[in-house]
Amino acid sequence: MRNWFKSLARCCGPGAIVQVERRSRVGVGIGVGIVAVLLALLSLAPASDSAYLPGRVLVKLRPGLELSGRARVVATAAATTEDRDALLADARRFDRRLREAGAVEAESLGAGSQTYEVVLETDADAAWLAEQFAAEAAVVFAEPNGVRSALRKPNDQLVPEQWSLENIQAFDAWNITTGSGVVVAVIDTGVSASHPDLVGQVLPGYNAILDNDDSDDTNGHGTAIAGLIGAHADNTLGIAGVCWGCQILPVKVLDTSGSGRDADLVRGIRWAADQGVQVINLSLGGARESQSLQEAIAYAFNRGSVMVAASGNDHRLGNLTNYPAAYPQVIAVGAVGTNDGITSFSTTGSHIDLVAPGLSLWATAPGGDYGVFSGTSFSSGFISGASALVRSLRPDLGPSDVACILEASADDRGQPGKDPEYGWGRVNVFRALQLAQTYTTCPLPAEPAEATPPPPPAPADSSPLSVPAENAETAFGPAAPIPTTSGQHYFPETRHTLSGEFLGFWQRQGGLAVFGFPISEVYREMGNDGVPHLVQFFERHRLELHQDQPEPYRMQLSRLGDEVLAIQGAAGSPLRRACLPQGASSSRPPATRCATRFGAPGAATG
Repeated sequence: MRNWFKSLARCCGPGAIVQVERRSRVGVGIGVGIVAVLLALLSLAPASDSAYLPGRVLVKLRPGLELSGRARVVATAAATTEDRDALLADARRFDRRLREAGAVEAESLGAGSQTYEVVLETDADAAWLAEQFAAEAAVVFAEPNGVRSALRKPNDQLVPEQWSLENIQAFDAWNITTGSGVVVAVIDTGVSASHPDLVGQVLPGYNAILDNDDSDDTNGHGTAIAGLIGAHADNTLGIAGVCWGCQILPVKVLDTSGSGRDADLVRGIRWAADQGVQVINLSLGGARESQSLQEAIAYAFNRGSVMVAASGNDHRLGNLTNYPAAYPQVIAVGAVGTNDGITSFSTTGSHIDLVAPGLSLWATAPGGDYGVFSGTSFSSGFISGASALVRSLRPDLGPSDVACILEASADDRGQPGKDPEYGWGRVNVFRALQLAQTYTTCPLPAEPAEATPPPPPAPADSSPLSVPAENAETAFGPAAPIPTTSGQHYFPETRHTLSGEFLGFWQRQGGLAVFGFPISEVYREMGNDGVPHLVQFFERHRLELHQDQPEPYRMQLSRLGDEVLAIQGAAGSPLRRACLPQGASSSRPPATRCATRFGAPGAATG
């Protein structure tokens, strides 16, 4: 009987029938009969699995029972309950089962645990034996002795500095998948395909500005995003991307300065969608809505592309809602720091869906280099990488389902549920992949229909200007303090005021960081077009209001008297160009750049 049980336990392993035939000392007819029985049982016992050790089972006994070192069931002094006789009977049955199975050793997993590792004489299939043991009344549970390994942590030099990977549980996620068969379009400043950490990862791309295939990066922003999404891993170099088994499709829509036209952005999104990309990353945006852009977003979404966009870095400058992040088909992404706190620059609002690391992040840089970056641009890259991992595991799912998986599996932060700062929470890639494996329908509650909002307050731009000064001499003199409200602001540092459209433009386009403090009041000055306009001077720039022009051409700007600066031997700082129509009058060459990247190389924006 004992030899038969041993052989039966081996039925799921190679050579099981040979073992039975060799052990059998009876006639040929009986041997053939046993072989027939075992052939039938082969379909009942599962095949061996490398996820656990053969011949070793973990068993927990009922209170009042123990296992000796030789795997014999022993009743303890605690076994003095009313059902002692029944307990002893159960113990004897299990003891007999252990001997039949060939158990030779048992080791406790800890005092008071009632749990033991049972070692068998043979390399019997542990999963099958665990099922048999678990059916015994003396046993609380039985399971195979599983095999686990260290988390998949790449050997890239900067991985220890990539705090973000631990934060989003990327190492656990990579034990499930590192991504394959998924293409992520990076619609940005282009990508440096020759970077050592990106070689072979970058597909031939498209330049929407020049309508050609030159998608090389002349700024660095797009290369950093591409590295966070899909840089090689386990190559001893630099960083590891979130989806390092994925490929990058570069689409260049922003120029060397990091700005671009809506027309090029729309063209780039539609081109990427036509290539069948599964994920589109948009680490760019602007505060003005665009029907053309919204239609391009819907076009890509309806063709199956997961759309991910940065929320913006304007929280300290009015917290203006940015597009395309605020469109409903887009996963809008905010930024958190190392302690999961919302960064001071991350734009917030009811449209925010998720947050991800966005502060002090190592990423790829032009020239084969690496740099530290901050901004919601880079947070967006993590969500795009996570989306690609989900799609590599579940290519059957559409964009809405991928978004739901990421949102439902996020680590909730801030207020319970969805809130304006964190959205559904900070992305957890491991939990997302776990959910993706069993996902059928979205578990999130449907968001309630929004009530008709009250009329919004008038924006800062529509507030009346303070009375213009009579002339330049008066304008540059100190102004009397006024109360600071949403439509006007007094700066004691220079004793000047900002209001109306000048205040609105100043806030949207960078505030103190770009323009500095106002150094004059508003007054009328003759423009280059021979028409007097309202102007105001700042520490670094001059704004000129063309009240006869439609948006976005009303406010024109120039460097603060380049001629004056040259005379003084001073130098101004770079500035994103404002939007101007072709042929518009200005003290600088015309430009039509309207979209701006979120996050600058090497610049901590929060």
